Amino acid sequence: MINSEKLSFWYCDNCNRTLNHGEFRYNCTICDDFDYCETCAKTADPPHPHQMVPELAYGRAEKKKYHIKNMKTIIQAAIDKYWDRHCMGTRNVDKENLSIYMDSYSWLTFKTIGDRSMNFGHGLRRLIEPRGYLGICAGNRPEWMITDFACMFQSIISVTIYTMFTGSEIAYVINNTKVTVVVCDKQVLPKFIDLQSQCSSLQHIICMDPITDIISITKHNGISIHYMEDIEKYGSTNQYDCVNTQPTDCFTILYTSGSLAFPKGTIVSENAFRAAFPQQLPSSSSADYIHFSYRPLAWAADRDSIIITFLHGGRTGFSTGDPSRLLEELALVRPSDFAASPNFWNKIYTEFKTSLALLTTCCLPEAKADEEQRLLQQFSKLIPNRCKIITVGGAMVSPIVLDFMKRCFTHCSVDESYGITECGGVTYNNLVEDSLQYRLESVPEMGYTLEDKPFPRGELLTKTTQMFSGYINNP
Repeated sequence: MINSEKLSFWYCDNCNRTLNHGEFRYNCTICDDFDYCETCAKTADPPHPHQMVPELAYGRAEKKKYHIKNMKTIIQAAIDKYWDRHCMGTRNVDKENLSIYMDSYSWLTFKTIGDRSMNFGHGLRRLIEPRGYLGICAGNRPEWMITDFACMFQSIISVTIYTMFTGSEIAYVINNTKVTVVVCDKQVLPKFIDLQSQCSSLQHIICMDPITDIISITKHNGISIHYMEDIEKYGSTNQYDCVNTQPTDCFTILYTSGSLAFPKGTIVSENAFRAAFPQQLPSSSSADYIHFSYRPLAWAADRDSIIITFLHGGRTGFSTGDPSRLLEELALVRPSDFAASPNFWNKIYTEFKTSLALLTTCCLPEAKADEEQRLLQQFSKLIPNRCKIITVGGAMVSPIVLDFMKRCFTHCSVDESYGITECGGVTYNNLVEDSLQYRLESVPEMGYTLEDKPFPRGELLTKTTQMFSGYINNP
């Protein structure tokens, strides 16, 4: 807890005292916007009937004028403005048995994330020069974003690598971009060790986790393996000048899924990447921005969501990566918004229909409607009460499932979004984004023309502010 006389945005619903900035509030997981101070959480009689979770209370950030001109400076401004707030968190594990997860999260502050990112960036300069290519391949965790920010600070081009790529796909990505440094976790480290003979450009592997047991095996094979913490320690005492990226410079390389062939690396400039975010830090708000990160960070959607949350002074709780724990961890983080593909919502709908059929097999028609309503209320609890927006993205969702979502999750706005790697967001709630330019072009060899009736048909050409600059080494 931070000692502060500044008041926060929250007050105790029992004693009505306004909480201080940096004081812990005990937030009800069921009631909407209901908090106790620490004293009342322990002594209230009768005690509150629902689970109370400790969360940080914070007040209005200090007003400062920031000279923001690129991604590096807006990230640094957010770190400075929100320095003592919780920023990124991971699920706790049992200290006696690391395979057992606890029902709580531990959080790093904006200052900690900022310091680690800056130190890691300085440490990277010993291994890679500005404008070099660095691969990131890991599960969702703070170190992924720390690496991303470090690259921004030192004008290193980040190359995102999907953890589920095959060995041949990873080798293709490394060779396609001439990656010299890879930052990864211990789960995917063996993939990169196995591929070193196929990737002549790869010189260094940095593991986010301790790796002392394998360093001696791999050093003599031409690749140096480092522990991320050691690179951060080096960077804390060896400072390099930060290098600015020009607006049209390549900022990051995003690889497509590779579902049809080998993945293609989309070149995203500084301008195009920044277009997805606020151009200035948002004004201070009492809104509690909370994001739950579980979708692959190698794709744009979740990475962008984390940065947007970051710029609003919000916090991101990371999934452990175990799909069977997804709903469990969603309930622990209780985000203010939640996005998922149609596949996720289809599974919930299928389970709902199966449960409804079992409950209403012998029901009269009038009783069936009551049972359906009760079941909808039960299923609505899958999405925490604090969540106000749920989004379907990545593909079309069926009208039947969409209608179910709107009837079930009445505490949320249900939105649809669509975008692609090459040009970012295209539509939101079936409305074309304001910044999008588009036209339809005939494709006669496929039988589609602008003269088709009753509506013109053809290939949709789009152009947005987030437009990619082309495919790397693949004109």
